[in-house]
Amino acid sequence: MNKWDVVVVGGGHAGIEAASASARMGVKTLLVTMHLDLIGQMSCNPSVGGIGKGHIVAEIEAMDGAIGKLADRSGLQFKMLNTRKGYAVQALRVQCDRYRYRQESRRYLESLEKLTLRQGEVVDIEIAGDRVRALILHDGTRIEGISFVVTTGTFLSGKLHIGMNNFEGGRGGERSAGVLSSRFTDGLGLSIGRLKTGTPPRLRGSTIDFSRMAVQPGDDPVPFYSMDLSSHGLFFDGPQRVCHLTATTDQTRNVIRKNLDRSPLYSGRISGIGPRYCPSIEDKVVKFPDRESHQVFIEPEGLDFDEVYPNGISTSLPVDVQEEIVHSIPGLERAWITRPGYAVEYDFVFPDQLDHGLRLKNFGNFFLAGQINGTTGYEEAAGQGLVAGINASLVSKEREPWHPERSDSYLGVMIDDLVTQGVDEPYRMFTSRAENRLTIRHHNADDRLTPKGRSLGVVSERQWTWYQKKRESLDHLHDFVKSCRHGGSTLFQWLKRPDSTFDGLPDPPIPDGMTEWPISWKISFESEVKYEGYIRISREKHLRDEDDFQIPPALFETQIPGVSKEILGRLKKASPRTFMEALSIRGMTPGALDALKTRLRKEQVKRS
Repeated sequence: MNKWDVVVVGGGHAGIEAASASARMGVKTLLVTMHLDLIGQMSCNPSVGGIGKGHIVAEIEAMDGAIGKLADRSGLQFKMLNTRKGYAVQALRVQCDRYRYRQESRRYLESLEKLTLRQGEVVDIEIAGDRVRALILHDGTRIEGISFVVTTGTFLSGKLHIGMNNFEGGRGGERSAGVLSSRFTDGLGLSIGRLKTGTPPRLRGSTIDFSRMAVQPGDDPVPFYSMDLSSHGLFFDGPQRVCHLTATTDQTRNVIRKNLDRSPLYSGRISGIGPRYCPSIEDKVVKFPDRESHQVFIEPEGLDFDEVYPNGISTSLPVDVQEEIVHSIPGLERAWITRPGYAVEYDFVFPDQLDHGLRLKNFGNFFLAGQINGTTGYEEAAGQGLVAGINASLVSKEREPWHPERSDSYLGVMIDDLVTQGVDEPYRMFTSRAENRLTIRHHNADDRLTPKGRSLGVVSERQWTWYQKKRESLDHLHDFVKSCRHGGSTLFQWLKRPDSTFDGLPDPPIPDGMTEWPISWKISFESEVKYEGYIRISREKHLRDEDDFQIPPALFETQIPGVSKEILGRLKKASPRTFMEALSIRGMTPGALDALKTRLRKEQVKRS
């Protein structure tokens, strides 16, 4: 059977999200990848999240996606970053066991009823007018589909560089996809460019002197991405692994400077543009000549394997030079290189040829996601995969595509940046890119996107139940702290103080069970209270010019997709006559308002 509703090409982070989103939406989905055993391979740093990136992962989890769950299940260390700063720039980072992450990825995909996996290389694209009809595999198999999502990562005409040597490959030890680039240009008429990224050498952990480095522990209690609290016990059985911090030296800088003529980056052998915010160590030395040292984070790659990742010394210099660099760093004087670092050049498609649903403007059923669109990082790729997978599924059902708004998500910020501005270097997400970062925080991703995901059909009943439980619990506590007084003010006013925290709430005690909440719920509640004023102002500004829809009298007698039972009860009790009146009801989340607005638009169309 080679006819499918949605066909996804590539088994990396974008492909996993695209295929799983499509399958969760109930359409018959096929994922084709060059090597089934390497689905979910973490070819660079085995970590998920961080500032900006963690925001994207939280949004994917809010829509029941995979990457946060896989990180939780394979995590070695969990750490919330920027906790000394405001909630808007805090984000979770998980150091993962790269081997277990891969295993969990395969296990997760195979658990999805509507998804089938197939090993093979796509070598041709069959086109009929303005639509793609089928893909042809290297063994001659023809795979027909209604919608297609391509997520080739760094494999599109990939070339690896180590010193003056180069060879074809999508990443270390794997061949590149060399045929598709010409089909993109000749068959689809796309403009493509060339980008570059790279990795550091991997080191044998038992040859490292960790006593000369600073220890960096994880957080206690452990913060998770997953919304499903009943699964947390399955994810992590501790103790957490520590990371370590060291730094380069003057000797490091001298070694690099005297060997720049042997660098493919500075000898002209690499033409692709590399990531500005994650440069190679030779790039750092050249571009920051007065910087005496650069941090190097020593991070474990697996629980049962003696290999570590020296984050901060990505390089494509010759192997003998890599050894000198490593041995010049405190604690690494006797470290053994298990795999040399390398740079990889690859083709990408200029993303301004896509619409906001990540569909090619000239082909109504062909989507691109991940590094093929000029981005860098697992998280950015996964976010695009989620959106492309949702839209490929919608198109297969002859429904209009959806795209996240810039005002309500980092997913929307990223996609809007890509398709309107294009890229001239690998795109990486930062909180500074989001002008609404005060209201699109890591800790309220579920309020913003879970109702929308539910209305699209991508959020499972299980995930939706957990979201409702959390929302109802927070709403209950919200009522409680507003009604209780302490020292002349309410607990709500007390909690708005900068130094006040959930765990520090004074007598009277909060309702039973709430002290046992997971850390993510506590932070969600704290941030809601402290940011209440910003949220209200932002919401009023965003909706000020919106049409004020009339609300039919019986609308709240039936369930509205994307609106929780708790909020529906509030709406029924308040009986607002217009959308603007509904806006003023306490507890209305951005996601619920969006879902209500969608329903009211449909009602308006029915009446017209």
